[in-house]
Formats: sequence, C-alpha cells, structure tokens
Amino acid sequence: MAKPNSKVEKDIPKNEESSNTTAEQITPNQSLLSKIYLFSLVAVFILMTVMSFSYGISGDEVDMNEYGKVILKYFTSFGADHSVFRTSEELRSLQVYDYNRDNVVQYYGGLFDFVCAIVNKISPFEEYTTRHILTAWMGFLAIFFVAKIIKLISSNQASIIAIWLMFLSPFFLGHAMNNPKDIPFAATYIMAIYFIISMFERAPNLKKLDYLWVILSIGATINIRVGGILLIPYLFVFAGIYFITKKYLQKENVALTLFVKPIFITAILSYFAGSLLWPYALQNPISNPLTALSEMGNFKVNLKQIYEGQKIFSGELPATYLLNSFMITNTFVVLAGIALGFVFFLSFRKNSKAHILYFVLFTAVFPLLYIIYTKANVYHAWRHVLFIFPSAIVVAAFGWNQMILFFEKMKVKLVGIGMFFFLLLEPTYFIVSSYPNTITYYNQIVGGVKGAYANYEMDYYYNSLKQCADWFKKTEAPKYKNTDTIWIMSNAAHILSNYFTDHKNILVDYIRYPERNQKKWDYLIMHIALIPLEDIKYELWLPSSSTLYKSEVQGKVLSAVIKRPSDDDLKGFELLQSNAIDSAVIHFENYLKKDSNNTSILNLLSNIFMQTDQVQKATQFINQSYSLDSSNMETKQLMGVISLQNNDFAKAQFLFQQILNENPQYAKGYYYLGVAQMGTNQLDAALNNFNKASQDESIRQGSYKYMGDIFMKKGNPQDAARFYKLAGLDIPQ
Repeated sequence: MAKPNSKVEKDIPKNEESSNTTAEQITPNQSLLSKIYLFSLVAVFILMTVMSFSYGISGDEVDMNEYGKVILKYFTSFGADHSVFRTSEELRSLQVYDYNRDNVVQYYGGLFDFVCAIVNKISPFEEYTTRHILTAWMGFLAIFFVAKIIKLISSNQASIIAIWLMFLSPFFLGHAMNNPKDIPFAATYIMAIYFIISMFERAPNLKKLDYLWVILSIGATINIRVGGILLIPYLFVFAGIYFITKKYLQKENVALTLFVKPIFITAILSYFAGSLLWPYALQNPISNPLTALSEMGNFKVNLKQIYEGQKIFSGELPATYLLNSFMITNTFVVLAGIALGFVFFLSFRKNSKAHILYFVLFTAVFPLLYIIYTKANVYHAWRHVLFIFPSAIVVAAFGWNQMILFFEKMKVKLVGIGMFFFLLLEPTYFIVSSYPNTITYYNQIVGGVKGAYANYEMDYYYNSLKQCADWFKKTEAPKYKNTDTIWIMSNAAHILSNYFTDHKNILVDYIRYPERNQKKWDYLIMHIALIPLEDIKYELWLPSSSTLYKSEVQGKVLSAVIKRPSDDDLKGFELLQSNAIDSAVIHFENYLKKDSNNTSILNLLSNIFMQTDQVQKATQFINQSYSLDSSNMETKQLMGVISLQNNDFAKAQFLFQQILNENPQYAKGYYYLGVAQMGTNQLDAALNNFNKASQDESIRQGSYKYMGDIFMKKGNPQDAARFYKLAGLDIPQ
C-alpha cells in the first residue's frame, strides 16, 4: 500500500536494501526504454489487428455471434424481446439456427458478443472479420495490462519482455484472433487484477475513479463469463497477501482497517455490475448469477479428445491433462521464464513490490489447481484456463528480467539478453511459417507439430477451414456457371457455410465422415476434428487422386478439399436398396479403384461377402481394411465375426476383448466374446459373458441358447433345459 500522494508506478528508492534492484535504477537510458516500450505496444497492436483478417471462424463463434444478436434485440426492445431466453427445443421448432444446443448459452454473460453485435451494425467489414478484429483487440488489452502490472513490480525493461513474450506465444496468439469466449475473459480478468492492485496501492487516498475502475473491470469479467465472480474474493486475497508480506517478511506495521472500506464497496457493487448487460442475470441480479455459476460448474460436455495417441472422452482425461497440455503447447522461453520466476521468487521477498508479484502468482496458480482438484471437465488443451496465462506471463517476464539483472551485475548483461532473444527465435519462426494456423504449436517436448500430430488435438477450433474455403472460391468455383449447383458436404458445415454466403449456387450441408459414400456431393471439405484417429495418422481420409487442396502445417493436414472420385459408391448403395447385390458389388469394387484406402467401402464389401457365405472374399477385404485402420470399431467387429467363421477363436477373442475395453456397455461384444470362448472351451467365462449379453433384448434369445449349450456340455441338463425354454427352443434329446 503506497503512502499518501504516492504514485502507483513509483520507482523503488535507490537506497532500498534488496538483492533485486530493479532496472529502473541501473538502466542508463530510461528514455530509450520508454520509447521501446511504447513502440512495442504500438507494433503489437498493429500486427494483431492486421493478422486477424486471415483467421477463420472458430468452433464456438457462430453460436456466440447469434447469441450477441439476440442480446442486442433484448436491450434495444428494452427487455420486451425475449428471444434471448429461447431453449434449443424452441429454436428448432421455429426452424432457426440452434445456437443453444446444450441449453446453457444464457448462463454466459455475452458482453463481448453484445459489443460485437453493436459494432457490426456500423462496421465496413464482414461480420466475422469485425469479430476477429475486436477479439484481437481484447488479446492486445490482455498484453497491455500484463505490461502495466509488471511495470508496477519492476521496470520498463520487464514490460518490454512481457509484451514480446506474450505476443510471440503461438497458442495465445492463435486464440487471440478468433476465440470469443476465453480471450475476452482473459483480458478483463487481468485488467481487473491490475485495477485491484492499483486501488490498494493508492489507499488510503482513494478517489471515486479508483473504485469505479475496479467495479467496472470485475463487472465486465462477470458479464463475459460468470466465473469472473472469482475476482470478488480476490479483494480479500490481496489484502491477506499484502498483510503477510509486509508484516512477516518485511517487518512493517500494517493497518488492516484501511482495507475494509474499499473491499466491501467494490465487492458489493462489482457483483451487481456483473448483471448490468447480462439478460439472464438481470431477471434476478441476486440469485441468477449464482445459479449460472452452479449450472456451469455442473455442465458436462463429454467430447472425445486425442491425448497421448488415443481418443479419450474429456470426462476421463487424467488429472495431469491441464498441466501437461500447458507444458507442451507453450514455448521454451515462456516455460524458462516461469521457472526463473520461481528461482527469484523468495529473494524478492524484501522488495516493496513483492506482495504484487505474490498476488499475481496466486491468480495464476489457484484457478489451475482448483480446476484440477475438482476434476472439472476440460478439453481443447488448456484453453478453458487461458485466463491464467496473462498472470503466468507476469511471472515469466519477472523471471527473465531478474536473470538479465543478475548477468548485468556480473558485467555480462548481453548474456541474459542473448539467451532471451535466442529462445524467442523458435516461436517467431513458427508463427511466420504456420500463419494463420499458429494455434497448432507444440514444442519439442513432444517433437513439435510433427510429433504431436495424431497424438494430441490439432486445430480443434476449425481455423483452417477458411483456407480451404478461400482456395475453393478462387480455384474451383470459377469453373462453374452461376446457374450450376455445387454441392459441398462437410463435417463442420455450420462453420463452412458462412464462407459461401455470397455464392448462391454453392450449397453446404453436414455429413458424418462414415456416411460420406452414401450421400450425393460434388466436393467434401473435411476437417480432422471428427476423423477417426487411424485415418488421421495414415491420411486414409485423403484419396490420393481426388484431394485437390490441403491446409497444412509442417506437412501435417488440418483440413482438405476433396472432389468426388467416382459415383460408383452412390450407384452401389442404390442397387443395394433394390437388393441387386451382385451389381452393387461391381460398383463398389470399381469405386475402390479410385479410392483404394476407403475403409467404409472395404468393410461394406466384406460384410456383403460374409452375409452371402463367401468367407474367403470377406476375409480378403476385412484384412485389407484392418491393415489400414486397426482401431476402427466396425472393422474390429467384422474381423472378429469373420474370425469366428474361420474358427480362429483366439483372434476373435482378442478383438472382442479390445472392443469391450473401449466400450464396456456394448452387449454384442459380450455375445461374440462368449462364442469365441466356447470355441476354446472356456465355458465358465463364456457363460458369464452370455449372461451379460442377455441384458440386450435383441440378442437375448441367442444368448440363452448358447447358455443352454454350455450347461449341456457341463453335464447339467436341468439348467440347460431352463435356458432352452427361455430361448423358446425344444430341449435336445
């Protein structure tokens, strides 16, 4: 807490006894550093603004854009328009875009999206371009307040370090272009932290403006995401850290009574400010924010995530997921800075600004540990805790600045500066070479992008689709007349369709990857997010002869434009429906000549031959499919059933055990495993599995029949008779 008339960013007195003398004292040319500081801010602001034009629509952005529009309707109608409260069912019944599929969007404050909707009324740019500019500015705002905070703690030199550390962090930079949820929240979160610090540093000589900035910044954070309520107890945390640091580490007298008034005024008013531009909260400003906090805390979206080479449901990811994701998607220069921050952490305890550093560290560490402890459902690496990154950068910038000062004392200042700039080269090169797919960054702990590909999530926010759409409009669309209808199917149609609003002859619709051969389309524009893992790993989803364009990072495909290689697959399905099996087979085999790695068609042919008792041909096609993708559930099941027909019971048992390990609820897996175990005379195990399978009505009769067979083999005709009767069969004589 500063003395009366002190300034927030006052230099530490030169006679202060501290092993961490700041750069403010020892840098000979403060004017130069001030100019570099301002230049850095201006340069980063311009760069982020310009870069934002090249980024694509993100996965959540379409929903949040629509949400912002209905919030605008609510306020411009003075609360009369209640469309903002429509449920998913109501939206679907009205046959309008369902932006509330999970029925939770009302629990988001929506302030940023509301602002975007307002600005889009006057912006000369396309609506998503406008949103990306505003998102980039929020990212810059986060950088700006990080620089302000580290300047409070240290110096202009440390602020310059922080600016470039944060801007040259590919994970953050990628999100700062098109993430409408996490970046605005991160920006207002660190802004509120700055104004909390600033208010207490000015006490007891506080002005109304000091209170107002804290109230508005906390209120804005809550209006973006209800988790911003966490900032209110931070007022008490700062007071506690200040008291402990001053009284016990620096042996100073502290008057805690000075904290009471600012804490209670800002806490109460900030809570209500959090409802001002949030329609749901306005219905009951006292209880609804807490209801939203509870609902969002209990909200479970169980998405499959690629993690350490496997697809795992997000609810089953290990406790180490967040920390590990943070470690492998951050640059070494950031990680080294954080480590250095901890190295110099204790030696800074006598510094008059130590309490600020310790408070900022708390704002980074506590939310992360709390989320890990509560086993919250997280996915997409660590984007849900992106709001702690600005605080982490403060620690990292502090660490690097202290390292440079350490070398300066040893008269080799350039060593520290040289190390810093050397480590910045790698992320700088990546950002330039991967632009605009900067979000795909992984460091060398996992072998970079090439090592992480198909082992971890890549471009989970669908950014690369824009490159495919832009290429298509430039290269393929001009080949058609305006009167020609072009059918494009995609596994991300709700995003992709927004790129073709100015092309009325291009129709975009959704298709599931396994169904791509069953529907009519001229082109596929597919993204890796919903492609089977083995198909990603071996690029089986990319027909070599008909893949026209690939959006790539370091040779790894993120999304692609595929022209239909042949209509034979469609003709084959039409013939199957009319039961012309032989003719259908001919068309499917012809299709494979153009797309030989298509496991869906290979599996289909294998199944047809199995059903028509052509086991040898069925085996041939399933072996080919299994060699391409051994992880596919359908492939494994077909391989298992055909193995049973070939009396290869050991192989069948291995395959169905694998299937059940992945999906313990799959009743048919127990059924076929039981058949395989009967073949190897494991009668008790088979009996147990048939008992589990009998819970499924569709295979109950068959399960009871096999259980009767087992009891007959075991010499127990009484129990055998009971199960044969349940199966509706006569008792064998």
